[in-house]
Amino acid sequence: MQLQSLPRIITIGAGFLSYIQLVVTAAAVALPVQPEVGQSSPYALVTRGGGGGSSIEGGYYNLCHYYPTISKIENQLRMTGQCASNQTGPLQNTAVDLNPCYTNIDGGLFPVTDGKGDFTKSCGECHIPIDAKVPPKWMRCVCERFAGDKEGKETEVDLDQHIHVFEDKLGCPGAEGFVLT
Repeated sequence: MQLQSLPRIITIGAGFLSYIQLVVTAAAVALPVQPEVGQSSPYALVTRGGGGGSSIEGGYYNLCHYYPTISKIENQLRMTGQCASNQTGPLQNTAVDLNPCYTNIDGGLFPVTDGKGDFTKSCGECHIPIDAKVPPKWMRCVCERFAGDKEGKETEVDLDQHIHVFEDKLGCPGAEGFVLT
């Protein structure tokens, strides 16, 4: 009788292992992966629209005069620029706090749509590099991979994939910008 129950145990064990493999594979596929420099993130496609303004999917880059800049002002990592909702509209001095737009996951920056990013607690040295290899729409930061990470990881994110111009103001989903006076 023990010989007959042994194949059943092996069959159940093999089925269980297949189930575990499926769960692990599904979990690995669901984890965000930091894109390589020059590649866009599949997590950054967000559609904006309504309210009489423009409908923008990211895409601030072609709607701002000169290149927007990033600076630390008070508790904000502020991106400022002269922008319009379309290429022929009047330019407006505008800014958005980038902190609620992105989150740090394992040293990589990823866009969020709820305005609860808060990446500046674990990232620093953020700037738009002046580099022939990197277009001036990328932001580069040094981010912790885990709490207490002393070295950090240099990471970049294509701001043009997530930051938009809506009603003549820079913004991101969940964190609208404002006009500078």
